[in-house]
Amino acid sequence: MLYLGIDLGTTFSLVAYVNDQGLPTLFPDFHDANDFRTPSVVHIGEDGCLVGSSLEELLEDEPDCSHARFFKLQMGEQQTGFEDHLGRHWWPQSLSALVLKKLLRDVDAFAHEEIGGALISVPSNFNDAQRRATKEAAMLAGLARVKLIEEPVAAATFYGYSENTGEQTLFVYDLGGGTFDATVLQAGPEGLYALATEGSNHHGGKQVDELIMAYIRDEFQRQHGFAFDDAASQLQLRQFAQSAKIALTKPGKSRISKTLVLAGRTLDFVFSKELFNQLLDQFVDETLVVCQRCLDAAGMDWSFIDKLLLTGGSSLLPLVADKLSRISGKPRDQLQSKQPHQAVAYGAALLAEQEFGETRLQTQHTLQSICSHDLGIRVLGVDGKPAVKALVKRNTPVPVAHSTTFYTTRDDQTRLIVEAVQQRLVGTESEEISLGYFAYSIPSPRKDYPIEIQLAYDLEGIVTVTASDPATGQVIKQVMDADTEALNRELLQQQAWLADLTVNQ
Repeated sequence: MLYLGIDLGTTFSLVAYVNDQGLPTLFPDFHDANDFRTPSVVHIGEDGCLVGSSLEELLEDEPDCSHARFFKLQMGEQQTGFEDHLGRHWWPQSLSALVLKKLLRDVDAFAHEEIGGALISVPSNFNDAQRRATKEAAMLAGLARVKLIEEPVAAATFYGYSENTGEQTLFVYDLGGGTFDATVLQAGPEGLYALATEGSNHHGGKQVDELIMAYIRDEFQRQHGFAFDDAASQLQLRQFAQSAKIALTKPGKSRISKTLVLAGRTLDFVFSKELFNQLLDQFVDETLVVCQRCLDAAGMDWSFIDKLLLTGGSSLLPLVADKLSRISGKPRDQLQSKQPHQAVAYGAALLAEQEFGETRLQTQHTLQSICSHDLGIRVLGVDGKPAVKALVKRNTPVPVAHSTTFYTTRDDQTRLIVEAVQQRLVGTESEEISLGYFAYSIPSPRKDYPIEIQLAYDLEGIVTVTASDPATGQVIKQVMDADTEALNRELLQQQAWLADLTVNQ
């Protein structure tokens, strides 16, 4: 029986398991045993469905080929992530399901065992809708037993497993392909305990690429007097940005001299590490602001931190280590960055073995997660304006549940409708995410009839809303509205489309 750890990433995805020696191990690509990372890019067309490196190779020859990427950043939004040749509108979770199906095909090619369960990583700052969409993607891909694990926790698990650390306070700086998480954890012989987390969906390798691309576009327009937007030029520009980012991350490389042919015109330029750092300066500073918010939420400063762990491919940027070293007061050689591309998948595999398997690990560890958002109900404030009454505060250990009682206002009131809301601070602004309206039938309609509403987070950070009669304790059934029923029908339609597709045939 196999138990998988899956890093379902914005730009790349990986799948791992724990081998017979108790070591986390990646599965390679079905077509290339030396390729362990699957680009999170999807094409659906008359010629079938392509995912990953096979599609990237096709785009080299056919840059106009329709495709979708970065759809992880759209998870939880009921919108089209891709429109195919038949005019079908694919949701982001369906595109993620195709990436998962490709990973499962890789697994099947190299290990002919039944899959007993999988842990899929999500950013700590993912809200309820984003987490539910990730689980829907797993369901659409045919995975039966799935749980979610937060990326910084998975990475810290791998670091702890390989380092065998004692009692320590850890800070995880997780800069991935499209998201950023900062998390403080307490690590000890018994396990990992998350203390505080903050994050951003606007900082990652994608944004680094876009900073480089924007600079080159400006340079092109300065030299040639017009802007370009053709697919071939855009693809070449993105490929250069990615290769330049990787090259200038490596020690000893100080500049890149390049000639690009864009829109039929040549552009000669030198891209130096100094210029690269100038472009990244504000970007990295913004991640450090998130780090400070995380420390503040934990009631700590940098002196409390015993180890600073860097994970996610973009954490390899030299400017990240420079600025983190300066702000934390820790020498660069004390910043730990061990296999940052693979750490999340490795940690997820270790935890999957513990969660689902008859573990091959020597020790079992407790894992205490926290919620990343306030959870409450929208009410009228004392000023008569809508406000959120928070029942659960962010950074509370999960699972957790809190209740409040509402009363009907009329004798003929047959329903109680509440709006559940997640909320967090982004800088100085409050960001609110509505989880929708929940309608409940009143058992015995009359004025001042009490209904107890309970909001809860489970271990995976997913929200449940329930109502009960406080007099009897009986749970009151939720009334499904037309929008919810329509979404359920659409999800079944997406599932039917996926059943007809074979990935990378």
